[in-house]
Amino acid sequence: MQEKERFQRWRLKEEDLKDLNPAKAKDLIIHCFYEAQKETFARSKQTLGLRTDEAQVFASVLSAIKLAFKETGEDFNNPTKKNLTKVVEVLGRKATSWGTPRDIIEYHRGQIMRVIGELK
Repeated sequence: MQEKERFQRWRLKEEDLKDLNPAKAKDLIIHCFYEAQKETFARSKQTLGLRTDEAQVFASVLSAIKLAFKETGEDFNNPTKKNLTKVVEVLGRKATSWGTPRDIIEYHRGQIMRVIGELK
């Protein structure tokens, strides 16, 4: 499989920014990270002989995001602009360590930083 087929690009839509608040921004980060990393997680699970259905892969991605909140000492259930920025940096480092191409990481970081930039 070619690299561009393995890594999907999530695109922010203008309607995503409507009624934006930190909780909605966190949900957008989750969706973005899932789309960008689902193939990586599915392959890892497959290698370990674990289920790779969409629900299981999503649960693993969500766990990784919750762990990023924990690593930064931030509260997943009460996101703020500041803690979302920290979490995005942690997720970028993790994606790098998993072998995600730099252009995919930078593209998605740009999409999410646009979301975070819109927060008051």
